[in-house]
Amino acid sequence: MQQMKHLLLVLMIVGAANSYGQLTVDTTRATVTVKEKNAGGVKTLTIYRSFVQGIGNRNQAIYQPGADELGDEPETLQLTFAEEATQIKKMLDAATAKKQINLSSFSINMLPYKDLTRKLTEIYTSSTDWADYLKKNADNLKKTTELFDGSEYTEVHFYTKMAKYVLDKSDFYTQLNELFKPYGYIVSSINFPEEHQQILSSDRLMLLGKNGNLFIPVPDYSLTLTKLKK
Repeated sequence: MQQMKHLLLVLMIVGAANSYGQLTVDTTRATVTVKEKNAGGVKTLTIYRSFVQGIGNRNQAIYQPGADELGDEPETLQLTFAEEATQIKKMLDAATAKKQINLSSFSINMLPYKDLTRKLTEIYTSSTDWADYLKKNADNLKKTTELFDGSEYTEVHFYTKMAKYVLDKSDFYTQLNELFKPYGYIVSSINFPEEHQQILSSDRLMLLGKNGNLFIPVPDYSLTLTKLKK
């Protein structure tokens, strides 16, 4: 009897362990959803069909390493894109094995990835163009709005074209392209939101060992992909 209980316990432990790390792929006419459960939660890759003006039907992908909605991952989530790219590749492979996919964009929240945020910090702190811009616009980097109850709400406000110019001049896309090139794509553009702009928080900067007062813009979640010419 004791041996039987021990065997059942072992089977339960093995079964619980096997429930993690297994991919599930669900498809509909217009979507592919790949999920993998692990000790930290559920990683999800969702690919859905959409119409792109002037191009036609393409697919957009959203990757979420540990949240139900894009952007919900806390900044304190300590990930590295270099490591997570292996996970994303595995899920892309599983998706493309089920359905032909023609990507136009890939959405990913960059804030949890310490190697990407560290790279952003290096790019903007070493840019003379960005330093000059901040110096000339020091009084206009925050936008204060008075609410209906008389209270004030302060938002970050920077010139998106300058932020994009600095990013496009850098080698930021290189690491991202290492993931997408095997599938026949490169990242052709990353924009910055006109509304609800973000900068790296003091907490995130200090986690990186940087000055918490730095003004480092955060790009939009959506990476625009372009097919490589054959």
